[in-house]
Amino acid sequence: MGFLKISVLALAITAAGFGCSEDSDVARYVDGMLIDYTAFDGCGWVIDSDKQLFEPLNVNEFALDLADSLKVRFAYVEDDDQKSSCRVGTVISLLDIYEK
Repeated sequence: MGFLKISVLALAITAAGFGCSEDSDVARYVDGMLIDYTAFDGCGWVIDSDKQLFEPLNVNEFALDLADSLKVRFAYVEDDDQKSSCRVGTVISLLDIYEK
């Protein structure tokens, strides 16, 4: 009977671990500031977030008045399939962005 209890406990712990995944589908929002890099060849809008630069591919798809130094909150996924022609930050696809 002791083996059955241990097996059930091990199965419960394993199942609980799957429910607490670090990579959940819930978007995590980050604060940042838009920076206008459009004057530089191959560049567009960049987001500076805590000294890390992001190059959003789809910033124009959102209802946001783009302005240099605009404080924003955004959710994103890294886009490993796309190469940056600007090469100043991590290439991302925005899931959401709004003025902070």
